[in-house]
Amino acid sequence: MEMHQRIKELRKKHLKLSQESFGKQLGVSRSVINNIERNCLARPDQKLSLIKLMCKEFNVNEDWILNGNEPMFTESDMFSLDKLVHKHGGSDLDLEFLNAYFELDVEIRTAFIEHFKKRLSIFPNRNDAPRSDCPNVPEKLESEFPPVQSSQSDIV
Repeated sequence: MEMHQRIKELRKKHLKLSQESFGKQLGVSRSVINNIERNCLARPDQKLSLIKLMCKEFNVNEDWILNGNEPMFTESDMFSLDKLVHKHGGSDLDLEFLNAYFELDVEIRTAFIEHFKKRLSIFPNRNDAPRSDCPNVPEKLESEFPPVQSSQSDIV
C-alpha cells in the first residue's frame, strides 16, 4: 500500500472523518486532502509538514504513514480533555462546563464535590433501588406514613 492510500485509510476507516473535517483539524482545505489522497499534490514539499502535523494531531506513527510499519497509532503522553469529551459524545457546552469547573479554586471545587456527595448520599446505590429503610409493602408504608387528611376547604 502506498503512503497516500494509508492516509486515506487512516482518515476513512480509523478516524471516520470526511476530507473536510480531516483538513479542518490540520488547518488545510478539503482539496489539499483530496490531492494528498490522490497523490497529486501541487507542492510535494507540503506533504512532509502535513504528515508531521497529522501524526501529532491523531497520535499516528510516522513510520506507519511513510513506510507502512506497524503500529499505526502511538500512545500519547498527553491527556486531552477535549478529545475525551468528544469521544464520549459530549458537546462543546459540556467541554465549556468542565473547563469552567477546572478554572475554580481548589477549595471551591472541593466544596462543590462535598456538597454533591452529601446531597446524593441519600441514594444507597447508583441505580433506582428503594432505600433499605423504606417499607416494601403498602400496608406497612401507610401505617408508618399515614395519608394526610385534607378538608374540602384545602382543595382548590
